Amino acid sequence: MRQFRNQNGLWTVNYRTFTYTLIIVLSLACLPAAADNTDIHENAGTRAMTFLKIGVGAEAMSMGESQVAATDDLYASYWNPAGLARLQQPQLALMHNEWFAGINHEFVGFALPLQGTGTLGVSASFLSFGELQGRDREGNETTIFRPYDLAVILSYARGFGSSLAFGMNAKFLREQIADESGTGVAFDLGGLYNFSEMPLSLGFNAQHVGPRVKFIEEAFGLPFTFRLGAAYRLWNDALLLTTDIIRPSDNDIAIGVGAGYTIGNVLQLRTGYKYKIGGNDLGAISGLTGGFGLTFLRFQIDYALIPFGVLGLTHRVSLVANF
Repeated sequence: MRQFRNQNGLWTVNYRTFTYTLIIVLSLACLPAAADNTDIHENAGTRAMTFLKIGVGAEAMSMGESQVAATDDLYASYWNPAGLARLQQPQLALMHNEWFAGINHEFVGFALPLQGTGTLGVSASFLSFGELQGRDREGNETTIFRPYDLAVILSYARGFGSSLAFGMNAKFLREQIADESGTGVAFDLGGLYNFSEMPLSLGFNAQHVGPRVKFIEEAFGLPFTFRLGAAYRLWNDALLLTTDIIRPSDNDIAIGVGAGYTIGNVLQLRTGYKYKIGGNDLGAISGLTGGFGLTFLRFQIDYALIPFGVLGLTHRVSLVANF
C-alpha cells in the first residue's frame, strides 16, 4: 500500500494586543505535548488515502498552508468547507500541481450559492503517477500500469448571521494500483467565526473522518486531521496574517503561518512557513513557501512555489472564475 484568507480600518491598541496574544496562544497551545518528540511518529505510514493530505489552491499553499480561518473561495472545500458560505456568486476553480517524479495533482470544482439557503459545491481531486513498468516477483517486466488516487467531493455550507458559518464535505475515494483498488468514503466538518468588532476570524476543520479502507487483504484507517486557525486583516484588508495548528493522526503536530499583501486590488504577494514539531523531514527550507496572485475582472490567477528539499521545487497554478 502506498502511504504517500471597522470599515474605516481604525482599531484600538487593546484589540491588536488581544489579537496578537490570541494568535500566539493558538500557535503554542500544542507545543508542550510534542516538544520532546524527535522520533518518527508511531502511526507514520499506517493510513490509507494519504493523498487527501495534499492541499489544493496556490493561495493557501503559498501561505504556509494556514488558511482554515481565511479561506473564502472554492478551495475552501479543502481547507474549511465553512468558508464556502462567503461566496456571493457561482464560482469555478481549476488547479494544476506540477509535483516531483512525474507526479501531477489536479483539482476542479464548481460552487453555487443558493439564495438564503447556503452554498452547494462539487469538486474532484486527482493524483496521477504517470506510467509505471510492472514487474513480477522475479523482476521480469510485465504490463505498463497507471496508478492514481481520486476524491469526488460534495460540499455544503451555510452562514448563520454575519459572523458564524458551518460547512461539511462528503467524499467518495478511490485508489488504483495496477489491478488492485481500494474505495472508501470520508467526511469533513468545518466552522468559521468572524468577530464583528475587529478584523479577526477563527476557524476549525475536522478532515477525513470515515471508516477504514480495505486494500487487497488489509484495512487501513484514514489520515484524520484536525486544523485550528486564526486570520487577522489590517489596512482595509490589504494585509492578511494567518496561523494554523495542524494535528494529523499519523504524524507530528505542525504549525503554519502566512502573510499576504495586496497592491492596488490587483497584485497579491504571499509568503509563509510550515514547521513540523521536531523538525521538517526534508530540511528547514522545505517549510518555506511563497507565491503571488493576479486579479483580472472576474478571474483570480495564483501561483505557488513550494520547495521539497532534495526532491526539488514544485509548482502550483490555480484559477478561480466568478460568474
